[in-house]
Amino acid sequence: MEKKHGLRWGYLAGIVSGITYGMNPLFGVPVINKGLDVNSLLFYRYGVATLLMLAFMLLAKKQIRISWKQLGLMVILGILFTGCSISLFEAYKYIPSGIATSILYVYPIMVALIMMCLGQFPTWQTWVSIFAGVVGAILLSVKAGGGFIDWRGILLVVASGLCYTLFIVMVNQSKSVKALPNLTLTFYCFLIGSVMLFALSGFSMQLNPVPDRVSWLNVLGLAILPTAIATITLAAATKAVGATKCSVLGILEPLTAIFIGTLVFHEPFTLHVAVGVVLILFAILFMILTDKK
Repeated sequence: MEKKHGLRWGYLAGIVSGITYGMNPLFGVPVINKGLDVNSLLFYRYGVATLLMLAFMLLAKKQIRISWKQLGLMVILGILFTGCSISLFEAYKYIPSGIATSILYVYPIMVALIMMCLGQFPTWQTWVSIFAGVVGAILLSVKAGGGFIDWRGILLVVASGLCYTLFIVMVNQSKSVKALPNLTLTFYCFLIGSVMLFALSGFSMQLNPVPDRVSWLNVLGLAILPTAIATITLAAATKAVGATKCSVLGILEPLTAIFIGTLVFHEPFTLHVAVGVVLILFAILFMILTDKK
């Protein structure tokens, strides 16, 4: 009974993570369109998220101290998580935000392949879900008039997906990482990400200011929803339901991004986009409803 309860919470956490991570374009694209470069935007994003997390952890007396071994693993996870964000936000310059987040869904098949190399083979139900989701993502990457969208954007999103894949697998496989509370893991990922972006900006010499108050509100939204909440729930879901199934739940990211892109940024919603959305929904429901564990 306790195991079933844990699975339910794991699925719920994965759903929340997918939806909130899919909100990246909602807060990020308007600031990029106002001329703020990606490195500066992401530095403010992770910097604000780190300060918010630190304040909460101190007030709630949550664990902050970690071992040197865990710190080394946090450095790797922080680099992967930041690399995922940099690649995705750079892709927004070349292809529509909703489509970019949709193509990011190639990462579940990467997760499944890596987990197979580690001796964990997905069930046939999970493979069906992965196949349906990947086909849906391919449909979302096709232009309305035929052909595919800018190859530079596609390559950047694939790189983002690879970083995300390695992040999920490490969280799932490392006993030292699993031993950390989700809040502690998330805090150090953000802290490492902030330091990495600060270094990439030439130790603040190349950091540009946030343009206006509305942009600061977007940075705050970016720090809370698709950063703090998305990462905490991602870690919780990965530990509860496993790396492969957690990655399949992540296909709620493109659905959210497509919804935002259509309603907010007026990106086209064509027939192949609609079919892609239906396949992605099928992938999620099929995996959850056929889970016998």
